[in-house]
Amino acid sequence: MPPAREICATIPSDGVARVAMHDGSLVRFRAVPEGYDPTDRQSVLTYLQEQQSRGEIVTGLLYLDESVGDLHETNNTSAVPLAQVPYEQLCPGAAELARLQDEFR
Repeated sequence: MPPAREICATIPSDGVARVAMHDGSLVRFRAVPEGYDPTDRQSVLTYLQEQQSRGEIVTGLLYLDESVGDLHETNNTSAVPLAQVPYEQLCPGAAELARLQDEFR
């Protein structure tokens, strides 16, 4: 894709933003409406299909399954930001790296 100027748009809370693309085509974006329930899977699918049939792209929080943990829980990531983890823990040295690699052989 060739470099081009950034396209920015504000979507009104009660309507659709028609945004001109670099090639001149128009794309219509719609924010989810007030009272939209992202936890009702069937309603979400129905709403998205209705808007798609109108040629609109819906933006916002579209679907949320609260029974599934977030990525931090799934990946068991550190509660401490990596920027705050001591260097020695992040880079334990060549011997430890060799030992770790042996586990995969």
